[in-house]
Amino acid sequence: MAASALRTAAARLQRTSAPAGERLPLASLRYRVDPASAGTQWLLHPDGVLGRALVMPAGATVTYPLTPAGELVFSARAMLFPHDWRDLGGAVRAAVTVILRDGQHSELWTRVLATAERGRPRGYTVQCAIPTAAAALELSVEAVGSGATGETNVARAIWVEPALTDPSALPPPPRPAPEERTGGGEGAGNGGGPLISVLTPVHDPALHMLEEAIASVRNQTYTTWELCLVDDGSINPQITAALQRHAYSDPRIHLTRHDTARGISEATNAALELATGDYIALLDHDDTLTPDALEHIAHRITTDPTLDMLYSDEDVVADDGSFARHIKPGWSPDHMTALMYTCHLGVYRRSLALELGGFQARFDGCQDYDFVLRLMDRSDRIAHLPRTLYHWRAHARSTAGGEEAKPYAYLTQPAAIAEHLERSGIDADVQFAHLMGLHRIVHRVRASTTVDLVLSVDNPGGLSEAAASWLQQPHSGWNLVLVTPDAAVDAVVAALTASGIPEARITVVPGGGLSAAAEAATAEHLLLMQTPAMGLTHDWLTRLLGYSNQAGIAAAGPVLLAPDGRIHQAGIAIPEGIPLHLAHAAPVAYALSVVHNVSAVSGILATPRTIYQQLGGLDPTYGELALIDYCLRAGQENQRTVIIPDARLRTTGPDPTTNDLPTLWRLRDTWAQHHTHDPYYNPSYRTDRGDFVLQRY
Repeated sequence: MAASALRTAAARLQRTSAPAGERLPLASLRYRVDPASAGTQWLLHPDGVLGRALVMPAGATVTYPLTPAGELVFSARAMLFPHDWRDLGGAVRAAVTVILRDGQHSELWTRVLATAERGRPRGYTVQCAIPTAAAALELSVEAVGSGATGETNVARAIWVEPALTDPSALPPPPRPAPEERTGGGEGAGNGGGPLISVLTPVHDPALHMLEEAIASVRNQTYTTWELCLVDDGSINPQITAALQRHAYSDPRIHLTRHDTARGISEATNAALELATGDYIALLDHDDTLTPDALEHIAHRITTDPTLDMLYSDEDVVADDGSFARHIKPGWSPDHMTALMYTCHLGVYRRSLALELGGFQARFDGCQDYDFVLRLMDRSDRIAHLPRTLYHWRAHARSTAGGEEAKPYAYLTQPAAIAEHLERSGIDADVQFAHLMGLHRIVHRVRASTTVDLVLSVDNPGGLSEAAASWLQQPHSGWNLVLVTPDAAVDAVVAALTASGIPEARITVVPGGGLSAAAEAATAEHLLLMQTPAMGLTHDWLTRLLGYSNQAGIAAAGPVLLAPDGRIHQAGIAIPEGIPLHLAHAAPVAYALSVVHNVSAVSGILATPRTIYQQLGGLDPTYGELALIDYCLRAGQENQRTVIIPDARLRTTGPDPTTNDLPTLWRLRDTWAQHHTHDPYYNPSYRTDRGDFVLQRY
């Protein structure tokens, strides 16, 4: 029966040169790797090869679990890694195999990729029919043959742009244009747009840098601006002369001088006093704006005049001309509390800046961080322009050059954050993280806070190891609510009690999956676990509860690792309707460093039970995507989702991944009109995998 299904699918494929349907890059799906596959990784544009490529060492097997609604088509190009054909000998064998639901393996395609001809191999076009009965797709590479005497054998191959085409999927419904992708200058109106006051405090910069900073304002494509310069006690007469020359040459340039240096905050406040614009933009005396920066800002303000703050992406330019892009998420208040990420270009409503009292000298060095923290106490009318509008110079005297340049800028940040938390009524400590500028907000969680660990398991596999770790973390106010088949109840309870959990702390719910267990929970918070996992950090539960306790947060997730130490779950981005698992299967070092906002989490999340009930709980029809759907519904109600990278666990149970394609398409179609783009995954990133690779590489 299975062989017949494969023959039928192959025959249909032969009649179809270009299969119709929705194309799903394999990079966007989750996969499993065997122990021999440690070198497996995704690369973008390997030398001489255009496209995203899955690099696999000889001996590696990668498995993609699948739940298709009908026949699928797998396509790719299989080839040797660039230059291996020139420098090495021997060959490898690449193969595509399907695993059917009855466990049968059937090889669909295989070729030997050899170096013997010494010509540049272009590889092979692969196109295979995947039958409806498929449970998984396997890609494998194995070594065959050997090179000539003294040669090193080729030991890897690549699959270029591998993808599945699903003919059963309907095209996505039309989606509104995402708000944050607007930003052309059309209609900003140099005559009718807002007046933008650029504030630049000056204190003895390099003359050529000052000239370039001022020129970058004077050369703006948008002309309704004024430049407010404050000479803060510069002692270089060339600087003083240059400032006066520019002020005399253009009536839009205003200048005042302090006889002695008063510091950056007081100088910026003096520039604020000179300003008459609707909005202020901050420009350091050694940085530059892109020529269209104010045009994009003005257009965005014209589109939404209620905005109180705007910020853009930027790049950091070194003295040698090299640069690094600072690509930012949309407004992320929880991320902001841990890291001053908005930086440049920052634009603020002038009247609100005056109400806030401007900048505080006691926070010189991080005065802009303190300012934004105070602004976010008053307003959430904040927009991100996902384009580079600011060039931040990295040199010996700039904070962009490293923490050694102005260490005081980092040392005062915790105090600014602590004052923001106090104003917000949040009981927490502020700690430095592993790098300067990064912070841990450690909430004080009452010992009496209750949480139910909610779990659905089919067997006791991995439970004992996980449960033993639950007992080691310091927060003791938890119980366990689980769903398991009747036949497995005794074995599951025995595994839990053997690990040290008293039977009185265990509630077994008959049937119904994770949602049924959650409905039976009674604690203040629920920790929803789609698979058993053991804690790796001692305070992981306290960290999750600390954020789950905060107003406006519906879901807090940890970084969840696979048994081999790779990332299993680290948050979800949904830029085009398909969930992208951030940094999936990457080394743990690829996880973002501090707490950050995401559109969704999966695997494990903590949520307040009151919010869970308000949102109507989990929708069990979404299966493994139920937590993602839950987070999206929370976002619709203005509730946030966060990932806490220093709360880490490792899966101990079976991998529940199914890549359920019909459900995935349903999730996309359901949210097409509401989740038009991902606010936290910059549109500059590629959308075929959540690994933060830029569209233009």
